[in-house]
Amino acid sequence: MSFSQDLIDAIEAACQDNNVPAVRGIHLPPARADGTPCKKFGAVELADGSCGFFSTHFDNALPALRSAIESTPILSHCALSLAQEFASKNTALCALGLGASNALSQHHFATTPHQLDLAPDPLVGLHPRGGDHVGMVGFFRPLLDLVPEEASLTIIEQDARFLGEVGRFTVTLDLARLKDCNPVFITALTLLNGSLDEVLSHCSTSARIAVIGPTASCLPEPLFARGIEAVGSARVVRLTHFREKLLAGQPWAETVAKYCIHRDQYQGVGAGGSTAAKQ
Repeated sequence: MSFSQDLIDAIEAACQDNNVPAVRGIHLPPARADGTPCKKFGAVELADGSCGFFSTHFDNALPALRSAIESTPILSHCALSLAQEFASKNTALCALGLGASNALSQHHFATTPHQLDLAPDPLVGLHPRGGDHVGMVGFFRPLLDLVPEEASLTIIEQDARFLGEVGRFTVTLDLARLKDCNPVFITALTLLNGSLDEVLSHCSTSARIAVIGPTASCLPEPLFARGIEAVGSARVVRLTHFREKLLAGQPWAETVAKYCIHRDQYQGVGAGGSTAAKQ
């Protein structure tokens, strides 16, 4: 089954005994002069203040997202119906569906007995050592300086523009290069573009794998079921300031808190009625 359907099933299971909040707002970043979004993420906000990120990193993103919002009865409606659009073949609806899935996941985390343990470690505990061959799917520029100089680094990118990047790393379009990499850090953009399972199929069965990014703020069960060891993401903790900054196209890093969830320390949906992430 696809990741999108697996996540929808997990969200439905988490929401079945709860009052699911309505969608209060969908926040888009402003456009640059050329019409492209000035930020890579938008957010779905629920009536209880829970927020879920979605990517604007696809072609014609802002017009397509605005069209989807205008053509779909979203606001003031149950967020679960919007989350189910994550399985849509329409990229904009799929993005909004992932945002709603993330928002409902954050709602679930906030309303169960165990809170997420906030941990700003950008490498989510999978710290490379000298001699490791590190793999990155997506050009994580902030992580480059965290990889030891004694380790080798291969970066897989779909965007050929990154092939010209110069540094102590190799950039390639070839997913097959992942077979020798451990650990592997995968961009959360793979959740939206549907490439996650293909990426994982090229990783070694012994590799320690993490998915990282704001749009990975979902329930982690479908990720852990695929052998992923850790998920690193963020949740909004200063809602009013976050909303203001996103809508103004300003940096909003100080309005969120980063966290990570590890597979061997997680109690999922249905585990004693709670979801826990223990660092």
